[in-house]
Amino acid sequence: MSLQDNWSEEQILDSLFEAAEKLPEETVRIKRLDMQIVLHGLTSSKVDSIRERCTVRRTVKGAVDEKVDTETFNALLISEATGKLEVKGLTLNGWGDPRITSRLKLSGGEQAVRRMLLAGELDAVGDKVLELSGFGVEIADLKN
Repeated sequence: MSLQDNWSEEQILDSLFEAAEKLPEETVRIKRLDMQIVLHGLTSSKVDSIRERCTVRRTVKGAVDEKVDTETFNALLISEATGKLEVKGLTLNGWGDPRITSRLKLSGGEQAVRRMLLAGELDAVGDKVLELSGFGVEIADLKN
């Protein structure tokens, strides 16, 4: 294997680490709210942490039953992955922006997501966050 374009090993590794740190980003629009949301992908450790926070465990007949609260999971994913929101030209610093949370008397961004998005919007935007985070990538896509 030869070094590409006469790059040094250090330059190649720097490029690799830089690419790994740059998370995919995409803007989605919620037409009903006239809102644009800039979403970025999340690392596997962040998604795992969110999933753990949303897992409800119960002991039933000596066996532990685990269930992920999908509504809370999607709301936390969306809140965590949102870089900025724009509504009719007003730019907000994510769902936890005090202009949203204080007005609606909410404790944080996750509650704002749950309050403002409809169930289908919550699922669709949550799925987009997972897609940006690399979920659903096929092996064939990785070969290219």
